[in-house]
Amino acid sequence: MVNFVFVIVDMATRLKFNADALRKELMAKKKEFDKEQTRRLAAYAAEEINKIGSKMLMEDTGNLLDSLCWGLWHKGRLVHNGYYRSMPEAFEDSYIHAISPVPPKESVNGRYLAQLFLSEYQPKQTHGWEVVWAATAPYYAYWEYGHYNVFLKQRVQFTTMAERYDHINQKLSPQCRVQFLIEVPTY
Repeated sequence: MVNFVFVIVDMATRLKFNADALRKELMAKKKEFDKEQTRRLAAYAAEEINKIGSKMLMEDTGNLLDSLCWGLWHKGRLVHNGYYRSMPEAFEDSYIHAISPVPPKESVNGRYLAQLFLSEYQPKQTHGWEVVWAATAPYYAYWEYGHYNVFLKQRVQFTTMAERYDHINQKLSPQCRVQFLIEVPTY
């Protein structure tokens, strides 16, 4: 005689899923990630502006160096910024002699121009981070392009942001988009 025994085992495991708790935990982790990423980008931006400024040796008034700044925007909002030097060290305001037929009514104040740039800049990236390095003195573009030295009778190229751009692009391009733009002001 054969007995058949049927055993029915309830294999369903009851899990209590709390969506609100999971959402809060994930948001806390995202905030921590955002905070750490912001800290790292701010440190990197400050390091790079110091490298840019330390190579610009030929400058008469100090206003070009005072105009070097960086800004870090997160989700379209300025969260950190800085300058090449913590305090302005320009000896005097300067004028754009080379391109102005007459001295302008207002002189160039590098730190003021940097502060103005940071307050007025509209980031292009509104979902993530955007780091901007800028030289805001209006004659910086002429440094970037170089100038003709009448004594040497040749074009002289200065150490500029373009050199740091190559380094930044090489370091950051796998993770993000890096762009370089020179805007030459008209007077």
